[in-house]
Amino acid sequence: MGNKSSESEVRLERLRPKQIEKAIGEMPAIYVPCGSIEWHGRQNPVGLDALKAQQQLMLLAGRIGGLVYPPIFLGAGGGHLEFQHTFMVAADPMISVMTDLLTGFERDGFKTAVLLSGHYPNKMQYFEKATEIYRRQGGSMRVIGLVESEVEDVGGDHAALYETSYMMHLIPELVGLSELAGRDEDIGGLKERRNWMDPAHESHPCYGIVGIDPRRASANIGKVNTERLLSFLSDAVLGR
Repeated sequence: MGNKSSESEVRLERLRPKQIEKAIGEMPAIYVPCGSIEWHGRQNPVGLDALKAQQQLMLLAGRIGGLVYPPIFLGAGGGHLEFQHTFMVAADPMISVMTDLLTGFERDGFKTAVLLSGHYPNKMQYFEKATEIYRRQGGSMRVIGLVESEVEDVGGDHAALYETSYMMHLIPELVGLSELAGRDEDIGGLKERRNWMDPAHESHPCYGIVGIDPRRASANIGKVNTERLLSFLSDAVLGR
């Protein structure tokens, strides 16, 4: 996706004013990928949440139009602070930031804003509250705030089978399943969710993961679930 021509570029920060105005005229929708910087298992990058959402929203924009705001790598809530390379922020400043963004989007002529968070707690921590304040201040733009796992038949977890599969489909070069090789070869059943968050599991290959063992992940699982998400979002934005 990084090789798109300028005519098909959907990332807001890479466009000139005239290009942005043209895109808004064709489809007045702005897509905001949000996430966190946190431990996502030994096999995934710490920025998985926002990277995943960004790629999903770029695919959406490529299909139906609209522009993608730069990813917001700021997560609130969810814990995980005992893990290395994990940085969370307070919800209140994020509520203020998101409220200001929504106000600015409407000023620029956007009619729909999709807030998609790969870090699931963000919806409750700051999406919903910012949208409420924006409405109280007179905002009239349609706001769709969600996390992928809310959509019917779309899987979600924390750094396990589904998130690893999304990354294998969307940005495969960032996934290192070989990092999970270890003494414990029991990967459980295909639908067996487990919790490896406890410090007692630190030596386990799946330490810091919640869900089905990611050693069962595949790019195809990520593709199928991404397609379901994109179908839902397309219908929501287009009002179908």
